[in-house]
Amino acid sequence: MNAAKRDLNSSMGHRHPACAEQAGRLFPMLFPPMLAILLSGCLPEDRVWWSPQGDVAVVAAGDMVQLVTADGHRSRPLDLGKQGDLFKSVSWLRDGSGFVAQRTRIVAKWDELIALIPAEEIRSVETMLPLIIPMLEAAERLGDETKTLEDLIASLPEGQMARFAHAARRKFEQEPERVEKLLLALPEGAKLAGEFGKPESGYEISELCMFKLGDTEFINSTPLVCSLLRPALMPRMSPRHDALAFLRLDEDGESAALEVIPLDGGAGQTVARLASGAFDWTPDGRSLVFMAPLGGEGEKLQSIHRVSVIDGNGALANPGKPVTLATAVTLNRPVVQVLADGRVLFASQPVTLPATGTGPELSPLLFLIAADGSAVTPVPTAPGDLPVNLGFFTASPDGKRVAVVESETDAVAVVEIATGKTQIISPPHPSWQCRTMPAWKSATELTFAALHDGAPAWLLWREDAPLRCISESWPKSSTANWLEQKKDSAANPAPVSKLDPAR
Repeated sequence: MNAAKRDLNSSMGHRHPACAEQAGRLFPMLFPPMLAILLSGCLPEDRVWWSPQGDVAVVAAGDMVQLVTADGHRSRPLDLGKQGDLFKSVSWLRDGSGFVAQRTRIVAKWDELIALIPAEEIRSVETMLPLIIPMLEAAERLGDETKTLEDLIASLPEGQMARFAHAARRKFEQEPERVEKLLLALPEGAKLAGEFGKPESGYEISELCMFKLGDTEFINSTPLVCSLLRPALMPRMSPRHDALAFLRLDEDGESAALEVIPLDGGAGQTVARLASGAFDWTPDGRSLVFMAPLGGEGEKLQSIHRVSVIDGNGALANPGKPVTLATAVTLNRPVVQVLADGRVLFASQPVTLPATGTGPELSPLLFLIAADGSAVTPVPTAPGDLPVNLGFFTASPDGKRVAVVESETDAVAVVEIATGKTQIISPPHPSWQCRTMPAWKSATELTFAALHDGAPAWLLWREDAPLRCISESWPKSSTANWLEQKKDSAANPAPVSKLDPAR
């Protein structure tokens, strides 16, 4: 066990760089910083979301998102648009009758689009329209074959890039021959002109939709939030009320706001204009706990706040002044979870300042904030039990355990929150790295990615019971990217791992 824990911490000490591919749309643009953190394709990500009853899960496997039962039966795929473009997240309705998820789709024409997106986004794009032709003409006059259209767009402020791209498409709708002629005169402009002219092309919008279920099939979807310029991410349903919290990216992608809306379509509220990608509801479903950087976006020093957003009648209320519960040093992605008893779980590097030399050795811990906010105490894990890049963990529904993975190995551990006792339920293999967050099926059952018969698979752990492979009957390609084989070890495959109840 101790050797496995040492392996869990080996080859660590820095965060693996994000390596999400940059998907080209109208103009190939860099992912904004906040979005790049959420995409992080070389880090563990959520792929499984169990219903509150634990009888069915939404699973992103291969190129599909499906409903999956505990025995591995899969439904027909759910249409969520392009997969991998934006962070995927699912939040179940509390009765298990459906869930809220993000979807991207293409709207062909501007006239169709304006009925869907906020009025301020329409104005933002339309104010750019008078600039399109002059900018294309100016680019043509430059006559520099080494300067592409992308270079021209890159000179714009980040907050205006997407607006210009959509305005250029709108101008192509209005004056296709004139815009095409100008594009064809530019280096690589023919490629963009071809994209504009494709029948299947259009404006890509981001939606948060509520998907309702039949027995084991999808029966309908209802858009709740729709945006062209400011994608809504990470939906979180209130556990007691018909309200949805989510993050909305700013246009420049540098930061995100935390918002909440009622499910009945009423007006929403901005809870915090600057929030990190970490927030959760309190057990009564009336307040939100969230992290926010004390400095600029990307700041390691984070404050943890609690704010009431729903009144005693279950209606949205104007958020009051947030109560600051704690301050944390987040070495990796910020994570905060509210446990069933109201305590708040988070990870932080213990720091005492000023410090001599280069500072303390990196040894982040799990901490608990008391339900009344009166104290912060560490989870009493033994030295070396937790990874240095402690940022990939999830608490059980009853708040008694926390599952921990990390990006440099494929090990999976379960920590008892009360005692700090750590159990390695899936040991590390030298050639493999975790790319999938574990997901609790119930308070005593955990599903996770691990090697099975030499390939990544989806397993279920239950204390005092053998491990079971849920994906046994699936094509191996379905879960192939749930773990990642290190490039320098591809020629030396890992040994076949069989399910072992003693692990």
